[in-house]
Amino acid sequence: MKKYDIGFDRAYQLAMEHVPIMESERLPISDAYGRVIATDIHALVDSPSIRASTKDGYAVLSTDVETATAEKPLQLAVLGQVAAGGLCAQAVFSGKTIRVLTGAPIPEGADAVLADEFVIQKDGSILAIADSPRGKNILPCGADVQKGQRIAEKGSVLTPQLACLIAAGGIHTLEVTGSPVVGLLATGSEVLLPGSSMESGKLFASNVVLQEGWLQNHRFATRLLHAGDDDVQIRHAVETMISESDVLLTSGGAWKGDRDLTVSVLESLGWRKIFHHVRMGPGKAVGMGLLYGKPVFCLPGGPTSNEMAFFMIALPAIFKMTGYRTSPFIHLVGMLESDIQGDVDWTQFVECRIIPSGQTVMLRPEKLQSRLVSIARTQAIVQIPEGTSVISAGTDVPFICINNDVFSMMR
Repeated sequence: MKKYDIGFDRAYQLAMEHVPIMESERLPISDAYGRVIATDIHALVDSPSIRASTKDGYAVLSTDVETATAEKPLQLAVLGQVAAGGLCAQAVFSGKTIRVLTGAPIPEGADAVLADEFVIQKDGSILAIADSPRGKNILPCGADVQKGQRIAEKGSVLTPQLACLIAAGGIHTLEVTGSPVVGLLATGSEVLLPGSSMESGKLFASNVVLQEGWLQNHRFATRLLHAGDDDVQIRHAVETMISESDVLLTSGGAWKGDRDLTVSVLESLGWRKIFHHVRMGPGKAVGMGLLYGKPVFCLPGGPTSNEMAFFMIALPAIFKMTGYRTSPFIHLVGMLESDIQGDVDWTQFVECRIIPSGQTVMLRPEKLQSRLVSIARTQAIVQIPEGTSVISAGTDVPFICINNDVFSMMR
């Protein structure tokens, strides 16, 4: 084992420790869904801002109707009507009532609302056939949100449900942690960017397409560039991308071959290496460092290695930059359909499909010849920890789900 190789857990920890958290920015709520709230939020107003009726009915004094029954109805004169958003200048007093619609302000003097179903209408009056205790069918001022109340904590993710509460508190813009622009640099003279004309001996940059798809799915802005196996090209591309991005991911040229130039170019630019070469498979060539204070992740060129280094190290670190405290993936537990092999000296990752089996989530390890077909079909990834050589069929294991739609198909 080379002395510069480190374990996966340590590499992950170092990546998390060395990525900066983005500065906050103020956005309208409509532009901030999925973002991390940067400060505690306190309501500016009460909601509702008045005592409001929760029913269509009649605002009454509860003492006026406390003995009302169907057998012995009590008559009240109707003074007027008020609807939601309206104003009521009249007050309710004994023997009188005002019709209120749902959401309407409660007139002065009233302490209950008698719902329509307990009323018989009569010309200019009503007959109450049931009582309505004090406070009945009245939503107090500030019942949902009180002015000054903390309604969202720093570090919370803005969901539609939380946005509903924040808006009710009178807040329409909020501070959220910034979202990094992610530079994606594909290297290799054999590589073509999507949209190029196919040439003999070349291949399209499928790695950066996968990365771009995941990043844009999570509303990260991306920049895409290509450089051939040439020091000058790579240097120019790196300097261009680092000036336009907050974090850079390179694909290819991360190992030790004659044409693996990415790391040497980064070093010539003053890259401060945090780690390079990790005891993980696939993905062992992955490296991470800082260039001009910005994180740079060097990912291997092989599709499966690139995917695993991206999923397991780069993507979680990018999420950390936005203030996220959790993984970008859903973590679940499933049962292995067959044995999976590990290596006691490495952390191994195994791609699996999720197979419905009653109430059990079964995990079927993928063993396809095509790396790209395997990537396209993968729904789950199981981690075999360093020190473990095999996990047997029938074992319940934690896994990350990378295709949440599979569960909707299982219903």
